[in-house]
Amino acid sequence: MKKRFFTLLKGLISILLLAYLFYKVDLKEVWQHLKHANIFYLLGALGLCLIGQALCACRWKILARLMDFHNSLKEFVIYYFAGMFFSLFLPTLIGGDVVKCYYLARGKNKTLQSIITVLADRGTGLISLILIAWGSLFLMDGVPVPAQFTWGIKAAGIAMIAGLIAPFFAGDLLARLGGRTIELSLIYWKRPGALLNSILISFGFQMMIIIIHILIGLSLGLAIPWKFYFFLVPLVVTVSMLPVSLSGLGVREGAYVYFLSLANIPQAEALTFAFGWLFVVFASSLIGGLALFKTPARAKQIEKGTDLFSGNAGK
Repeated sequence: MKKRFFTLLKGLISILLLAYLFYKVDLKEVWQHLKHANIFYLLGALGLCLIGQALCACRWKILARLMDFHNSLKEFVIYYFAGMFFSLFLPTLIGGDVVKCYYLARGKNKTLQSIITVLADRGTGLISLILIAWGSLFLMDGVPVPAQFTWGIKAAGIAMIAGLIAPFFAGDLLARLGGRTIELSLIYWKRPGALLNSILISFGFQMMIIIIHILIGLSLGLAIPWKFYFFLVPLVVTVSMLPVSLSGLGVREGAYVYFLSLANIPQAEALTFAFGWLFVVFASSLIGGLALFKTPARAKQIEKGTDLFSGNAGK
């Protein structure tokens, strides 16, 4: 009951935020921008997004192998696209992660290890976002960035460095305090090569996301300095992860409108940009899901796995 209440509350917040944006922005102008968007740039962004998600599946495989998961790369790609697909319909941003955990652990009795691999996958992505955001501060000459964001990025960078270094020196203490979850997680610091490779892949993926955003900007003919994207992407992604709305809907669009205003992009064009990114995410997730269900054996497995959403997972 409590979970349903919070889901409804998040849905209400998403509706209110979108309603506010639609009230403030001339939707006719947004529609005109969408009609004149260069579809070839958008298709290029979509293709790059699909390649990037496959790259993330490679990253996940590296991290999962240390937890003794030896599935094929094809399986990791399928599970990753399954997470993308179901994230379209589940009420939280982590809904897709739940799906990935479920299918990776299915039949192996290793649920905790599966969760740790997905958290590690998310964590390496967050590390790369912080690194890019930190670097963007040196590129933002002439752009009035509010001080709270500057200090927030610097604080996140310091916290990230401390979090990466601490396990090397205080691993035993952390294991005693954190129990089995931390104890298992410390394997990534015992095999730093795999951790470093995952971070490098994450960095490459985030650079692809930045290029996708540049392509969206080009499709709409927006005069956004290329340097600004290095600030825009990490901030919007981070804000979108706040658990206050339905899958980030409304918060994400508002973030685009606000941060693009720092680059003197009008609200209508900024909201159109947000819809461009929404199109890329939705289409790539849908294509991933269709590919998933076109694999007969995998589709049958997923149909059997519907108990994940009925509360009978693992029974």
